[in-house]
Amino acid sequence: MKPLTRFTMILMLATLTACQPEPTAEPFRMTDTLQQDLATVSGARIYFGHQSVGGNVIQGLQEIQNGVDGSRITLVEMGETIPELPDAFLLHSKIGENSKPASKCDDFKQHVDALAGKIEYAMLKFCYIDIGEDSDVDTIFGYYRRTLDDLKTRYPDITFVHVTSPLRHTASGPGVWIRELMGKPNRAKLANIKRNEFNERLRSTYAGDAMFDIAASESIYPDGRRESFVKDGITYYSLVGAYTDDGGHLNEAGRYHVAADMLHALAGIIRAHNANADGS
Repeated sequence: MKPLTRFTMILMLATLTACQPEPTAEPFRMTDTLQQDLATVSGARIYFGHQSVGGNVIQGLQEIQNGVDGSRITLVEMGETIPELPDAFLLHSKIGENSKPASKCDDFKQHVDALAGKIEYAMLKFCYIDIGEDSDVDTIFGYYRRTLDDLKTRYPDITFVHVTSPLRHTASGPGVWIRELMGKPNRAKLANIKRNEFNERLRSTYAGDAMFDIAASESIYPDGRRESFVKDGITYYSLVGAYTDDGGHLNEAGRYHVAADMLHALAGIIRAHNANADGS
């Protein structure tokens, strides 16, 4: 591209993007459907292994339950040992080490082994930092698949809920467009591409299994629009900017939004499981 042509395109893009306001998230509202989902999930026995974004989601669940009359989920945090558990609960704990997804798989496996007979559902969530621009998605997914397939074989009475990888926000605007037109790599997008690739592998491999698609939740506005970008003709998704203050972790709006989506997903999984059990 000739320098003058490139400069002209930069000016045009800068003018167009500078005029576009950053979308915002709508305030959280409790609904009858969400209250019903809350009641459904409150009667189950669930284990959730996670790190920081998972902690954001747990905080979102706590915030949703503040002031709610009726059924509430009993949230229990697990430390070095398994605490005394009530009849129904959502037990959660940190697992593994960030940037080392295999360590999270190993910890999750150990915890499920220890919790066998005490839980009905189990969820393993990676963090966005576990998958970056230099990650080998085949290796990460292969380790995850071997771990989950082994657990599913050994514990058929536990429903394993797959969770997609969280995303990061990819900034836009004149500065970003100019750097990309100048040929500078956008590392935030490159990392999100790898996360999107992992998520597609997860969705396609376990299409018939229980799943909470946190990546979809993070990238969808309440009105259904999606935060996305295109690279080499392929559309990839990113965390909505209004859901985060640091580009990766969930702020108040993001916590409410994603926690509500997780409640809806879990409630659907639990209802389907109960219906199958009643029909067997």
